Amino acid sequence: MKNLIVFFIIIIFFSSCKKEIKNTVSVGDRNTQTETLNSASNNNLQGFYKSDKEVFLGDSVLAIKNYFENLNNNTGYVILKKQNELYLKNYSNFLNNDIPQISSSTNIKLKFEKQLFKSKNEYRIVLYTFLNDKKIDSVEFYRNVTALEYEPSSYTNLSYLNLKNGKIWQIKYFSSPVDKSIGYIFYGRKEILQSGKVETDSLYYLDESLDVEMEKNKLYYN
Repeated sequence: MKNLIVFFIIIIFFSSCKKEIKNTVSVGDRNTQTETLNSASNNNLQGFYKSDKEVFLGDSVLAIKNYFENLNNNTGYVILKKQNELYLKNYSNFLNNDIPQISSSTNIKLKFEKQLFKSKNEYRIVLYTFLNDKKIDSVEFYRNVTALEYEPSSYTNLSYLNLKNGKIWQIKYFSSPVDKSIGYIFYGRKEILQSGKVETDSLYYLDESLDVEMEKNKLYYN
Protein backbone atom coordinates (compact mmCIF):
# COMPACT_ATOMS: atom_id res chain seq x y z
CA MET A 1 0.00 0.00 0.00
CA LYS A 2 2.81 2.38 0.92
CA ASN A 3 4.56 1.62 -2.39
CA LEU A 4 1.36 2.41 -4.28
CA ILE A 5 1.08 5.81 -2.60
CA VAL A 6 4.70 6.63 -3.46
CA PHE A 7 4.03 5.62 -7.07
CA PHE A 8 1.07 8.03 -7.38
CA ILE A 9 3.11 10.88 -5.84
CA ILE A 10 5.86 10.35 -8.46
CA ILE A 11 3.30 10.43 -11.30
CA ILE A 12 1.75 13.67 -10.02
CA PHE A 13 5.21 15.27 -9.65
CA PHE A 14 6.30 14.46 -13.24
CA SER A 15 2.94 15.59 -14.65
CA SER A 16 3.35 18.95 -12.93
CA CYS A 17 6.92 19.37 -14.26
CA LYS A 18 5.83 18.52 -17.80
CA LYS A 19 3.07 21.16 -17.67
CA GLU A 20 5.50 23.80 -16.38
CA ILE A 21 8.04 23.03 -19.13
CA LYS A 22 5.30 23.26 -21.77
CA ASN A 23 4.19 26.66 -20.47
CA THR A 24 7.78 27.91 -20.48
CA VAL A 25 8.25 26.89 -24.11
CA SER A 26 5.01 28.62 -25.08
CA VAL A 27 6.16 31.85 -23.48
CA GLY A 28 9.47 31.52 -25.30
CA ASP A 29 7.67 31.05 -28.60
CA ARG A 30 5.55 34.13 -27.93
CA ASN A 31 8.65 36.16 -27.12
CA THR A 32 10.28 35.04 -30.37
CA GLN A 33 7.16 35.97 -32.37
CA THR A 34 6.99 39.38 -30.66
CA GLU A 35 10.64 40.05 -31.47
CA THR A 36 10.01 39.11 -35.11
CA LEU A 37 7.01 41.44 -35.35
CA ASN A 38 8.92 44.28 -33.72
CA SER A 39 11.81 43.75 -36.12
CA ALA A 40 9.43 43.81 -39.11
CA SER A 41 7.79 46.99 -37.82
CA ASN A 42 11.14 48.69 -37.44
CA ASN A 43 12.09 47.77 -40.98
CA ASN A 44 8.84 49.22 -42.31
CA LEU A 45 9.56 52.49 -40.55
CA GLN A 46 12.57 52.94 -42.82
CA GLY A 47 10.15 53.56 -45.70
CA PHE A 48 7.74 56.43 -46.27
CA TYR A 49 4.20 56.76 -45.00
CA LYS A 50 1.32 58.92 -46.19
CA SER A 51 -0.90 61.19 -44.14
CA ASP A 52 -4.67 60.81 -43.91
CA LYS A 53 -5.12 62.05 -47.49
CA GLU A 54 -4.41 59.79 -50.45
CA VAL A 55 -2.07 60.75 -53.26
CA PHE A 56 -1.59 58.96 -56.58
CA LEU A 57 1.87 57.35 -56.56
CA GLY A 58 1.72 56.02 -60.12
CA ASP A 59 1.04 52.61 -61.60
CA SER A 60 2.91 49.84 -59.78
CA VAL A 61 2.91 47.80 -63.01
CA LEU A 62 6.02 49.80 -64.02
CA ALA A 63 7.99 47.89 -61.39
CA ILE A 64 6.91 44.40 -62.45
CA LYS A 65 9.65 42.10 -63.71
CA ASN A 66 9.83 41.94 -67.54
CA TYR A 67 7.49 44.93 -67.80
CA PHE A 68 9.62 46.61 -70.47
CA GLU A 69 10.20 43.38 -72.40
CA ASN A 70 6.43 42.93 -72.73
CA LEU A 71 6.05 46.29 -74.47
CA ASN A 72 6.59 44.83 -77.92
CA ASN A 73 5.52 46.38 -81.22
CA ASN A 74 2.11 44.75 -81.15
CA THR A 75 0.98 45.66 -77.64
CA GLY A 76 3.27 48.49 -76.47
CA TYR A 77 1.16 51.36 -77.78
CA VAL A 78 -2.08 49.97 -76.35
CA ILE A 79 -0.60 49.20 -72.92
CA LEU A 80 1.04 52.61 -72.54
CA LYS A 81 -2.06 54.43 -73.79
CA LYS A 82 -4.17 52.75 -71.10
CA GLN A 83 -1.56 53.50 -68.44
CA ASN A 84 -1.39 57.15 -69.44
CA GLU A 85 -5.19 57.40 -69.25
CA LEU A 86 -4.93 56.24 -65.63
CA TYR A 87 -2.48 59.07 -64.89
CA LEU A 88 -4.65 61.63 -66.67
CA LYS A 89 -7.66 60.52 -64.64
CA ASN A 90 -5.82 60.86 -61.33
CA TYR A 91 -3.95 64.09 -62.05
CA SER A 92 -6.59 66.07 -63.98
CA ASN A 93 -8.12 67.48 -60.77
CA PHE A 94 -4.88 67.40 -58.81
CA LEU A 95 -4.77 70.50 -56.55
CA ASN A 96 -1.54 71.48 -54.80
CA ASN A 97 -3.36 72.70 -51.69
CA ASP A 98 -4.91 69.28 -51.16
CA ILE A 99 -1.71 67.29 -51.54
CA PRO A 100 -0.27 65.96 -48.27
CA GLN A 101 3.41 65.62 -47.47
CA ILE A 102 4.78 62.10 -47.35
CA SER A 103 7.17 61.51 -44.45
CA SER A 104 9.67 58.89 -43.35
CA SER A 105 11.33 58.00 -40.05
CA THR A 106 14.60 59.58 -41.22
CA ASN A 107 13.41 63.22 -41.47
CA ILE A 108 12.89 62.86 -45.23
CA LYS A 109 9.70 64.40 -46.61
CA LEU A 110 8.25 64.19 -50.11
CA LYS A 111 5.89 66.62 -51.77
CA PHE A 112 4.11 66.45 -55.15
CA GLU A 113 3.52 69.67 -57.07
CA LYS A 114 1.46 70.33 -60.17
CA GLN A 115 3.13 72.88 -62.45
CA LEU A 116 0.92 74.43 -65.14
CA PHE A 117 2.17 75.59 -68.54
CA LYS A 118 -0.22 77.38 -70.91
CA SER A 119 -3.47 75.91 -69.63
CA LYS A 120 -4.84 73.52 -67.00
CA ASN A 121 -4.48 70.70 -69.54
CA GLU A 122 -0.75 71.35 -70.01
CA TYR A 123 1.10 70.50 -66.84
CA ARG A 124 3.66 68.28 -65.22
CA ILE A 125 3.85 66.65 -61.79
CA VAL A 126 7.11 67.20 -59.91
CA LEU A 127 8.21 65.25 -56.85
CA TYR A 128 10.31 67.25 -54.35
CA THR A 129 12.42 65.85 -51.52
CA PHE A 130 13.07 67.65 -48.24
CA LEU A 131 15.51 66.91 -45.44
CA ASN A 132 14.76 68.61 -42.12
CA ASP A 133 12.28 70.82 -44.03
CA LYS A 134 14.98 71.99 -46.48
CA LYS A 135 14.39 71.32 -50.19
CA ILE A 136 17.07 68.95 -51.46
CA ASP A 137 16.15 67.55 -54.88
CA SER A 138 13.34 67.06 -57.38
CA VAL A 139 12.34 64.82 -60.26
CA GLU A 140 9.74 65.17 -62.98
CA PHE A 141 7.23 62.49 -62.03
CA TYR A 142 4.68 62.82 -64.82
CA ARG A 143 4.30 64.74 -68.05
CA ASN A 144 2.14 64.29 -71.13
CA VAL A 145 2.59 66.48 -74.22
CA THR A 146 0.25 65.87 -77.15
CA ALA A 147 0.87 68.78 -79.52
CA LEU A 148 4.43 68.42 -80.77
CA GLU A 149 5.04 70.02 -84.14
CA TYR A 150 6.18 66.87 -85.93
CA GLU A 151 5.48 63.15 -85.69
CA PRO A 152 5.70 61.48 -83.31
CA SER A 153 3.46 64.16 -81.86
CA SER A 154 3.26 63.00 -78.23
CA TYR A 155 5.73 62.75 -75.37
CA THR A 156 4.98 60.96 -72.09
CA ASN A 157 6.83 60.41 -68.82
CA LEU A 158 5.26 57.92 -66.40
CA SER A 159 6.60 57.17 -62.91
CA TYR A 160 5.80 54.94 -59.96
CA LEU A 161 6.97 55.58 -56.38
CA ASN A 162 7.37 52.61 -54.04
CA LEU A 163 6.96 54.06 -50.54
CA LYS A 164 8.47 51.02 -48.81
CA ASN A 165 11.93 51.44 -50.33
CA GLY A 166 11.94 54.93 -51.87
CA LYS A 167 12.45 53.57 -55.41
CA ILE A 168 11.07 55.45 -58.42
CA TRP A 169 10.43 53.54 -61.64
CA GLN A 170 10.18 55.61 -64.84
CA ILE A 171 9.48 55.18 -68.51
CA LYS A 172 9.75 58.01 -71.07
CA TYR A 173 8.68 57.68 -74.68
CA PHE A 174 7.44 59.36 -77.86
CA SER A 175 4.26 58.05 -79.45
CA SER A 176 2.20 58.64 -82.56
CA PRO A 177 -1.58 58.13 -82.73
CA VAL A 178 -1.29 58.13 -86.52
CA ASP A 179 0.51 54.81 -86.88
CA LYS A 180 0.31 53.79 -83.19
CA SER A 181 4.08 53.61 -82.89
CA ILE A 182 6.31 54.05 -79.84
CA GLY A 183 9.82 55.48 -79.62
CA TYR A 184 11.26 54.47 -76.26
CA ILE A 185 13.62 56.98 -74.69
CA PHE A 186 14.29 55.77 -71.16
CA TYR A 187 13.31 53.00 -68.78
CA GLY A 188 14.99 52.78 -65.41
CA ARG A 189 14.83 53.09 -61.66
CA LYS A 190 15.85 55.92 -59.37
CA GLU A 191 16.35 55.95 -55.62
CA ILE A 192 15.67 58.53 -52.93
CA LEU A 193 18.77 58.48 -50.72
CA GLN A 194 18.95 59.18 -47.00
CA SER A 195 20.44 62.55 -47.91
CA GLY A 196 17.32 63.44 -49.90
CA LYS A 197 19.15 63.28 -53.24
CA VAL A 198 17.53 61.37 -56.11
CA GLU A 199 19.95 59.27 -58.14
CA THR A 200 19.62 56.70 -60.93
CA ASP A 201 19.77 53.27 -59.37
CA SER A 202 19.36 51.03 -62.43
CA LEU A 203 19.30 51.87 -66.14
CA TYR A 204 17.54 49.28 -68.29
CA TYR A 205 17.09 51.20 -71.53
CA LEU A 206 18.32 54.50 -72.97
CA ASP A 207 18.13 55.77 -76.56
CA GLU A 208 20.53 58.71 -76.77
CA SER A 209 19.63 59.24 -80.45
CA LEU A 210 16.39 60.89 -79.29
CA ASP A 211 18.28 63.63 -77.41
CA VAL A 212 17.83 65.96 -80.38
CA GLU A 213 14.04 65.55 -80.28
CA MET A 214 14.02 66.12 -76.53
CA GLU A 215 16.04 69.32 -76.80
CA LYS A 216 14.20 70.60 -79.87
CA ASN A 217 10.86 70.31 -78.08
CA LYS A 218 12.27 71.56 -74.74
CA LEU A 219 11.21 68.42 -72.92
CA TYR A 220 14.14 68.04 -70.55
CA TYR A 221 13.43 68.78 -66.90
CA ASN A 222 15.99 71.16 -65.40
